[in-house]
Amino acid sequence: MPDRVSVLLVEDDFLIRACLAEFLQDQDLVVHEADSQAEALLHLDSTAPVSVVITDISLPDGDGRAVAQHARARRPTMPVIYISGYGDTVAREHDAFSRFISKPYSMRDVLDAVRALTQAAPARQ
Repeated sequence: MPDRVSVLLVEDDFLIRACLAEFLQDQDLVVHEADSQAEALLHLDSTAPVSVVITDISLPDGDGRAVAQHARARRPTMPVIYISGYGDTVAREHDAFSRFISKPYSMRDVLDAVRALTQAAPARQ
């Protein structure tokens, strides 16, 4: 069995997180959920593999950019999908291993971004 893509989904809104997590799991992805920056950083510091980070920009205790920076300190080419309903400031900051998706979004758009980024990125960890 090939390695399954492992997603760290960082979203403080429970309903949004639960719906997206269930959709991604139905697509055979492994999903680890975090509802805050602190929880996301703990997960990134664990030994659990992460193929891609999907993070809301606005979190109750920080922001998704800090989560992405932490992930990329371990792996500079970590794929990151930023999600926000507050405009596109991050959209101008993205690189070859990141995407910005504005809320409201299609779950299919998120899945397509996950697939594109994980296929383009160097080996997962």
